[in-house]
Amino acid sequence: MKSTIGKLALLAPLVLIGTPAKSAVDFPTKPVTLIVPFAPGGSTDTVARIISQKLSEELKQSVVILNKAGANTRIGTELAKRSAADGYTLVLATNGHTSNPVMQKEVSYDPIKDFQPIVYIGATPNIIAANPKSGIKSLQDLQSIARSKPEKIFYATAGQGTIQHLTGAKLDEVAGTKMMHVAYKGGGPAAVDVIAGQVPILISGLPAAIGYIRAGSLIPLAVTSKERSSIVPNVPSVAASGHPGFESNFWFMILAPANTPDGVVATLNTAFNKVLQQPEVRKQLAEQGVEPGGGSASDAAKMLSDDLAATKKLVQAAGIPTLD
Repeated sequence: MKSTIGKLALLAPLVLIGTPAKSAVDFPTKPVTLIVPFAPGGSTDTVARIISQKLSEELKQSVVILNKAGANTRIGTELAKRSAADGYTLVLATNGHTSNPVMQKEVSYDPIKDFQPIVYIGATPNIIAANPKSGIKSLQDLQSIARSKPEKIFYATAGQGTIQHLTGAKLDEVAGTKMMHVAYKGGGPAAVDVIAGQVPILISGLPAAIGYIRAGSLIPLAVTSKERSSIVPNVPSVAASGHPGFESNFWFMILAPANTPDGVVATLNTAFNKVLQQPEVRKQLAEQGVEPGGGSASDAAKMLSDDLAATKKLVQAAGIPTLD
């Protein structure tokens, strides 16, 4: 899914230019909870753990990670929405934040009105990988088999309506295949079952899969960025594998409940941007295939709105039905 999100990552070095909003001098005075709406071990959890320690140092308060998986991030996101708008409860949102209201009927939050964006964290390509015993060694292999066996090839993702699910639907659309989706509560559990042979194909954010790929437990077939990733330089892109223009990236953004005070938003935004500029953090994120982001809260708000519009177009074009 083409989005302005990756492009706006270039704004990060400019974040301190201009006049910042007034800081909340009495914030924080207690630990901050960062909700990760996926199970431990996935891409989102990995990113959260990379930034949380350095964020604790910037805020001079503990940052506690709380994994609340389920319903394609809805459980964790709804918990964040119900939390006090004081900056002490944040959520690390992903593409599921904008896809849920588009794809599911019973969503109790508005992705724009109920949240205050803090900062764009970054984005990573998705990767399509196979169990080594599946006999599938390339994207062309996968699509050839999928064409000959409609509804017989299964792929695992981090959840229903995630960007990985949408990537699978988009692959079906461009290749004329009909694969079957298996939803998990995070990229970690999905990868474990593919490695165990329960499902032959994984579509995952790169951070959740890279360790298994390096260990030989998964065979990478293609990345969903426009170009090859420097993390897996020998793996072709989907675009170069017969589908020009194909792109689908997995983004991360910090959100707070709506009506969080401007001063608290400014303090958090400044702290996150300082963390994202640290060489050690940038190196760790890059090792996971994540291009670090940054920028102002208003930048993040525009990116969120743009991505919601793009998601609506993709779901309609792919013909994905609305879920109960």
